[in-house]
Amino acid sequence: MGMTVPELRGWLLTQPRPASLKVITTDDRHHEVAVTAGVSWMAIAQSIGALEPALVEAYDTDLKLLRAVRPLEQHHGDGVSTNPAPLSLPAGTDPQSAMLLHFADLLAGAYRHSTDVAFERMIGLFEASNRRAESLERSLETTHKMMRRVVEQQLENAEPPAKEGDLLHEMVGGFLNAAQHNNSNGTPPNGKAG
Repeated sequence: MGMTVPELRGWLLTQPRPASLKVITTDDRHHEVAVTAGVSWMAIAQSIGALEPALVEAYDTDLKLLRAVRPLEQHHGDGVSTNPAPLSLPAGTDPQSAMLLHFADLLAGAYRHSTDVAFERMIGLFEASNRRAESLERSLETTHKMMRRVVEQQLENAEPPAKEGDLLHEMVGGFLNAAQHNNSNGTPPNGKAG
């Protein structure tokens, strides 16, 4: 039995991680698989698995071979098959013990399966979250660019501001007029009545 897609993904994630992959299929066709940012290792493993590979070679950025595997010739890494082995017990074994052993095998298989499914779903969830976050960041960046462009257009179309001296001159003039008006009414300049 060959490697499953999760096993192939685990092989891909072995350090050092490859920068590119070469896949030779069972019908002797050669395929180059690029490892690009944003593409999950599970998606790459699924693509390789769909090609029915006879040989998978992993290369680094300098195109030096890191490792190779023949997925069709590999056995399960943990040595445990997904199908429970037929139960064979020595003669004279207690039937209740046999039933308990069989139940333990079935329970262990169920835990293995549920763990594999849970991790695959968690990986899918994290990859979807990462894609959504990247999409939101691009959207936010686009919105900022548009807002900046609108503000620049408004500044270009606005009337030129008054000279700084004019505003200061008006403020000082208003203060002096108010002070003069208060003095003519008999109010001291600080605004307090005698």
